[in-house]
Amino acid sequence: MSDQDDKSPELPLEPSDEQDEAIIELEEPEEEPSDAVFEQRKGYVASESSDRISQQGFYGTRLEDGRLEIEPVEVLHLLERKRIILAKSDGTIVDSAFVIKEMIEEAPDLWVRYLVFRDLRSRGYAVRQGFGGGIGFRVYSRGERPGSATANQLIYVLKEGVPISLHDLDTVTETASAARKTLLFALVDQNGEVNYYRVARATLRDLGGNSNNE
Repeated sequence: MSDQDDKSPELPLEPSDEQDEAIIELEEPEEEPSDAVFEQRKGYVASESSDRISQQGFYGTRLEDGRLEIEPVEVLHLLERKRIILAKSDGTIVDSAFVIKEMIEEAPDLWVRYLVFRDLRSRGYAVRQGFGGGIGFRVYSRGERPGSATANQLIYVLKEGVPISLHDLDTVTETASAARKTLLFALVDQNGEVNYYRVARATLRDLGGNSNNE
């Protein structure tokens, strides 16, 4: 495994002028926030606003009834950007603290994952939820859009001081290898800063010339 903090060609820590341009492309224009309802631990935007939210920021999944279903990290991001006004099903307006409290048992790491999601979005990347196996997010190449392209990087979220087991490490590396995608560890420190480490499988040869993957 190699730990290349700021050397990953796809996820540099300091945006260049070219990357700044990509970030601008993902910025959302100033406009009135849309109404959203938080129920069953997800957010839902009405059909008349779903296009505006999904297309401008690559958020959510379109349902058959036209509504946009948004994941908790997306809800937090949209609230922070003042893109939505969130309410419970009874019409009571709620905030980010309410979402985190509602999710604390099911997703105690929600805030840590949100810090990674927000950081990736601030760098101009389109981001989608992971697909299990410990993978937190899928990240697309700059300029690529979900639905018209496939993600080329997988993000595993770590919190400083919380180790990853060898079993989990083996699982996520196998998942990334099988999917033929680059695996990055996103480590969130105690100050909420995010650092990225690229993970790769290495081949070691013993004295007899046999190969072993580590």
